Amino acid sequence: MIIEERQKIAKQIFNKCIEILMKKGEAYAGNEDCLANFKRNAERLGLTKYQIWSVYANKHIDSVNNAIKYSPEKPIEKSESMEGRIIDVINYYIILWAMLKEDELIKE
Repeated sequence: MIIEERQKIAKQIFNKCIEILMKKGEAYAGNEDCLANFKRNAERLGLTKYQIWSVYANKHIDSVNNAIKYSPEKPIEKSESMEGRIIDVINYYIILWAMLKEDELIKE
């Protein structure tokens, strides 16, 4: 694959990531605090928002890894497309960045 082709793919997937981040974020967290669902579950379970994030993110990573494990030549996820799972994984790292930024652990 040539670099320009990879760049085109990156732009396409990042646009999809933003679209899905907005849709799912509103469904899970509401319209004000985009991290509200992590905070609610952390409080409910006596954990931190980072621990909740870790459980949620690892669910998606496990799904990608299992698809590769069971079909290493052509990993296809049966319940959701690989594209959807990859977008979810990317978005979970964006969410982690937002958490770190909110706690001022990342400076610009």
